[in-house]
Amino acid sequence: MTFGRCGHGPVEYRLGMQVRRGFLGWGVFLILAGAVPLGVRAGYLESDQIGRLWTLWPLILIGIGVGLILSHTRFGFLGGLIVAATLGLMAGGLLASGISTFSGGVCGQATGTTTFPSRQGTFSTAAATVDLELDCGNVTVSVAPGETWRYDGEDANGVGPEDSSTSSTLKVRSRDDADGGPSWFLGARETWKVTLPATPHLEIDLQLNAGQATVDLAGATLGTIKLELNAGAATVDLGSAASIDGIQFQLNAGSLGLTMPNTSVTGSVEANAGAVRLCAPPGAGLRLRTGDSLIASYDYAGHGLVQNGTIWTTPGYASASVQIDLRTAANAGSFTLDPEDGCD
Repeated sequence: MTFGRCGHGPVEYRLGMQVRRGFLGWGVFLILAGAVPLGVRAGYLESDQIGRLWTLWPLILIGIGVGLILSHTRFGFLGGLIVAATLGLMAGGLLASGISTFSGGVCGQATGTTTFPSRQGTFSTAAATVDLELDCGNVTVSVAPGETWRYDGEDANGVGPEDSSTSSTLKVRSRDDADGGPSWFLGARETWKVTLPATPHLEIDLQLNAGQATVDLAGATLGTIKLELNAGAATVDLGSAASIDGIQFQLNAGSLGLTMPNTSVTGSVEANAGAVRLCAPPGAGLRLRTGDSLIASYDYAGHGLVQNGTIWTTPGYASASVQIDLRTAANAGSFTLDPEDGCD
């Protein structure tokens, strides 16, 4: 690097530090991805401002165009910086608030739907399996006394989802469209209202591809509850579940609010480009493991948990009557424990 002249001739001062352009874009991306959540926590950014970060996506195209135009000049790196900065801002918004404000618009329309006939059945076994797969829509899951399940709702043509249920299983999935593929981005959004019985021991597997889910399993006797959320938002309330064996949740570009059960449980919650809010019952002992995480944000330190490597533990965990042991892994994601506005 050369700085002007000194004395009778030019003098060059060369700095030992060099910036590698290959890492410059990554640096800008990571700085902005981390700065946005910090700005939200410090009160400099509001939720509506975060939601508008998704509208910056045309800058990615502009950056690519700038890179092509300047590709054979010394300024060719500017296009990559524009792309990296835009992606960093969008990723930061995702880390700060999840994709709940975005997921509602990634598929279909909320109007033009028709009510489909309600369906119901009875589990005749002590244990039953519930398998729900919804593409593009909203689903509400609740529990009622007895052994009878029921679901109703709306879709594009009033036909209803595919149902292959038996006396011990409830298996419901969205129908494919006329071209043989799922109705993402086209047509009307589906709406399901599912009521499950409290009597049998339920294994639940819910997959939501683009949409929103509200799950309240008060009074249910649960085995392992599984949730796969792809580009969507969900709230799951296990606080009043009668019992539960395990939790296996995975978010791929999603937002989750999880009210944990008031009973001992083990499991995992993985957020890939997602934001998770965890609400624990009063007096519960927590052991939250954060291993195998990348570009992750956790606020466990502010809630009295003690860190030992990648494990955060409530003091007195071993003697707690309710012990919750969860693997909480994030890849470009965040976990917030007991947020002020709750997990709804």
